[in-house]
Amino acid sequence: MVELTVPYENRMEEAHIYKREKYMNLTKELENAGYNAVVMPIEVGARGFVGSSVYDLLTKLSICGNKRTRALKLLAEIAENSSRWIWSRRNERFLHKD
Repeated sequence: MVELTVPYENRMEEAHIYKREKYMNLTKELENAGYNAVVMPIEVGARGFVGSSVYDLLTKLSICGNKRTRALKLLAEIAENSSRWIWSRRNERFLHKD
């Protein structure tokens, strides 16, 4: 199971620990039912910093070398562009509940 979190960069480790612990009981239940369950929380910072957890995930998925480098760069760009888009529309009505 992969759980993506997009925290502020100064909360990357905290987010990783929280997500790992959040799914601990589910993992145990699945294992008790005979499944092999692995939880992999990954973090990509809101300003584009890609956590080492993403690097580890890509490696486990056999995505290495140039493909991994391109994937990490793309993830960083997408996170940064998404945050910029949200920030640029922070005053628009559809983002606020009336």
